[in-house]
Amino acid sequence: MDAKITLSYGSKSASTVVSNNFIDKYMTDARGSDVKVYIYLLRCVQNPSFPVSIESIADALDETEKDIRTALKYWDKQHVLSVSCSRDGKIKDITLHDLDEQDDRDIRDSNDGSNITILSDAKKRSGRTAPVTEVTAPTMMDGRPYGRRATDVMIPEYTAPAAAEPTPIVKPSYSSTMIQSFRTEYHEFDELIDYIENLLGTTMSQRSLQTPAFIFEELGFPADLIKFLYDYCVGKGKRTNSYIEKVAREWHSKGINSVEAARFEIEEFTGKYGAVKTAFGLTRNFGEAELSYLRRWYDEYGFSDEIVQDACNKTLLSTSRPSFEYADKILTEWHRQGVHTLDDIKNITSAFRAASKPGSPQRTAKNNQSLQFAQRAYTEEEIAAFEKKKLGIL
Repeated sequence: MDAKITLSYGSKSASTVVSNNFIDKYMTDARGSDVKVYIYLLRCVQNPSFPVSIESIADALDETEKDIRTALKYWDKQHVLSVSCSRDGKIKDITLHDLDEQDDRDIRDSNDGSNITILSDAKKRSGRTAPVTEVTAPTMMDGRPYGRRATDVMIPEYTAPAAAEPTPIVKPSYSSTMIQSFRTEYHEFDELIDYIENLLGTTMSQRSLQTPAFIFEELGFPADLIKFLYDYCVGKGKRTNSYIEKVAREWHSKGINSVEAARFEIEEFTGKYGAVKTAFGLTRNFGEAELSYLRRWYDEYGFSDEIVQDACNKTLLSTSRPSFEYADKILTEWHRQGVHTLDDIKNITSAFRAASKPGSPQRTAKNNQSLQFAQRAYTEEEIAAFEKKKLGIL
């Protein structure tokens, strides 16, 4: 059963009051989604009828649940509010601080704010819907409204400013209990850990388990993408957790959320097809049609950079322009003839030139074949007609 969520405010109001300190000191450096979350919490504090949970806030603001959690972490770091968690990592309390009195006391010790108990993030990932929770509004200790001053600005409606640079996602510390709950609750995560341990050839320690748990829970990577990530890093000889996490964060920042997108990223930026760009003098990214040629040459035909580059050079000499279609014809023919090395290409070229020389056995045989045609039998009338034509009679 979900715990009750409690928000407190001194009075009811048709408008939401925002401290000038928040506007002057905090709002301009925050993302638009962070500001929306904070103001919505103020709105909920002043109106006990508003349901409060990670899910309800995300639905109300048209944001993802991950964005809501990120905003809470950001404001906690800025001391605008405090987020406390239970031993198993679940969010237990959120305290909204009186920003107008932050110079008079340590806002971390403030008791003026609201206590909000929110469903655990792990349960949210399972797809279970959180029921609407009750909200009560107890009176403040000193009887005054939260954050209210004569200079406060009344904002009935709020338009979010342009988003600033994204705040880096904070990596939490996962307890053994939390990781075990992931393995129990999510079958794909349990299989993922087994896969990684087989790949690394060792049992993962509690410290090592932090990385896949973070990538799975906070970055939201599907299990197949995490497997591909570990395959890619280990294949490069990079097995450290810090390197794997760095690559995961880079992919996340670029919106990569599938194996196909990750493979495209690797093909584009790891230099796998750099030889083709160099040979053709390209500085742009490859198009999907061009990538289909490249995958055929490298993956299906198994050609090396040297062979592909040689075909590109021959293409430029023949067409005076980069042509993937023309290079594909060359490489397809070489594949048909069993080319594996540059020496194989030289042998094929030498044999072709030798066969093309005048007087060569191959060319003589070809010419003789062209002269060996069936002779036609002419009638006496046709012969007589030829003779008359030659003599000018006809």
